[in-house]
Amino acid sequence: MKNTLLFWLLCLNFVALVQAVSAPAKDDKEGNGPVVSLDAAGPEIFPQSWLSASVNAQATTLDAPQRPRSQEIVERALAKYPAAVLRRHLQRVYVVQKLAYSGVPTGGTNSRCAVYLANSGKVADAVLEGIFHAEFSSILLRNLPQQLDTKRWQEINPPDFRYLGSGVQAIKQQKASQRLDADLQAAGFLHAYAQASLEEDFNSIASRLLMGDEALWRAMAQYPKVKEKAGLVMAFYGRLDPQFMQAWFEALRRAAQ
Repeated sequence: MKNTLLFWLLCLNFVALVQAVSAPAKDDKEGNGPVVSLDAAGPEIFPQSWLSASVNAQATTLDAPQRPRSQEIVERALAKYPAAVLRRHLQRVYVVQKLAYSGVPTGGTNSRCAVYLANSGKVADAVLEGIFHAEFSSILLRNLPQQLDTKRWQEINPPDFRYLGSGVQAIKQQKASQRLDADLQAAGFLHAYAQASLEEDFNSIASRLLMGDEALWRAMAQYPKVKEKAGLVMAFYGRLDPQFMQAWFEALRRAAQ
């Protein structure tokens, strides 16, 4: 009887240990991952340089009814990354009601170590999670630029192509559509907004890969340039952590279906 009781106690302890290791990061109080902030929107959430007249970053506080849902979406997104990647590259995730900078409303942005998301209450769960992955991919690309073969990336683009310069420029020039476009995909871009900058081009593929987006995989099968860029994105993530092999991304696709 004593041996049986000891056996079950050991099993329970083992289960608890496994759950602790595999649980998604939610709070950095114990060094487990980024803080998810759902009730802050003042100037203190932004880098000092964003408070200049030219940037003028602004946000409004997330509505209380949207906070539990926002927490769940962010936790689901964070669970797709190894804890070591989160600890190294992401300190905070801010979810606000409205977000704008440089006079342009936006659904998300990022700083050196924080992601900002705008949840108006009308944004679908998958869209909001996709924005998180896009913004975090910017942080990763900025921190580890040498891990993406940018030379080959540029070679995939048409010879006379030049990016617009930034997402803000694309919005101001009314070239911010994220609707998939067959002609653009043939040239290696998922949509018009992907032509804003190499970063936005990278984001457009990274976010869809991390969402297991079937439309991306169909584009990869049909358009060689999209397929090659997606391969470069997967290679980038694979250098971050061995988890991010192509088979893992394919598993995300199957799970999304």
